[in-house]
Amino acid sequence: MDDKVRDMVDRIRWLGHASFKLMGSRMVYIDPWKLPEGEGGDGDLVLVTHDHYDHCSPSDIKRALGKDGVVMAAECCRGKFPDADRYTLPWMLHNNVGGLKVYATASYNINKQFHLSEYGHVGYVIELDGVWIYHSGDCDAFPHMRDISCDIALLPVSGVYVMDPAEAVDACLMLRPQVAIPMHWGDPDVVGTRDDAERFAELAPCEVVILESAR
Repeated sequence: MDDKVRDMVDRIRWLGHASFKLMGSRMVYIDPWKLPEGEGGDGDLVLVTHDHYDHCSPSDIKRALGKDGVVMAAECCRGKFPDADRYTLPWMLHNNVGGLKVYATASYNINKQFHLSEYGHVGYVIELDGVWIYHSGDCDAFPHMRDISCDIALLPVSGVYVMDPAEAVDACLMLRPQVAIPMHWGDPDVVGTRDDAERFAELAPCEVVILESAR
């Protein structure tokens, strides 16, 4: 990976499960859940991919926000979190949300029933300091990933509800990121282990960085 992307990887904090903090010229939280002690209160932008409890946690969203921070959530989150500053459907480009360019992608299963395309769940591609970071949300490797461009891909690897390590490899072949970071593993309340992350790293066609959870 090039130096700019490597520097950004060093500024990505994995908060466990599918929750991340991107630390750059803006502080961005994605799907904050079970925020660790001392984390939060500085988010310029909080992004929420869908309404499941381990992704849309109203208390964690509010805790993550900074004084002037904004929240963008998938439209399906409106009932669970009615206080978002903006809601989005898949395949919508937002040129200025929290001072950043954000592209909401689709996020869905193709061989499971947990995250159907008609539910309107989303992933996000965020441009932060010249680097494009893609958080896929909970999904399988779906064909439209060929239309998504990113430098860094945050991908689930645990199987059952989302793609497994081999399917995450298929996602990388379509996305062609410089580096991938596995997620959706390691939480005792949700499926997925470090073995899933390591298996993905063995198979992936790109560099893989396995982050240590902040909690």
